Amino acid sequence: MEHRGNATRSRNAHDPGRDLMSFVVFFVFWLLITASLSWDNILRGLIVCFLVTLTARFVLRTMLPGDITPGFLLVRLPVFLVLLGWEVIKANINLAYMLLKPRLEIDPAVVRFGTQLRGDFRKTVLADSITVTPGTLTVDARDDELLVHCLTPAHRNGLLQRRHCERLVLRLFRQRDHRTVQEIIS
Repeated sequence: MEHRGNATRSRNAHDPGRDLMSFVVFFVFWLLITASLSWDNILRGLIVCFLVTLTARFVLRTMLPGDITPGFLLVRLPVFLVLLGWEVIKANINLAYMLLKPRLEIDPAVVRFGTQLRGDFRKTVLADSITVTPGTLTVDARDDELLVHCLTPAHRNGLLQRRHCERLVLRLFRQRDHRTVQEIIS
């Protein structure tokens, strides 16, 4: 059961607002990937996104997670994307520098990365964020653990010690970082 205010709703209860939010997310994605505001493209996008929303709702019986709200889409997600983009740029520069050095410091390894994120959607966002960052690739995700291929020791250190990607995703979903609290206490 999911609590919203004083009302208790089943996870599968029909919620037109969630359907509308899914449709809007799909349509914005359509506009971004097609990069066209022509009337025929908009009409096609409206039809396709309507069908995708119906399919997701009635065939797959899925909806966007409760985390996806207008505030999430308009404020937190753009901030997250800018910060993640900055991390990707820094990782690209770092990787280019490493590759251009006369002595390559490449020492690939697969490491286990425990996460405190709750929910499959949040963990998927983390796994994708790690994968788009040059030098790291999420290979597998099970329970609260990700298997991540790291190209160099610096990438392993960034992943396991600094935990930039995880902190960004924690902030995106407004989830508390319990590891930081534990580190401060000890």
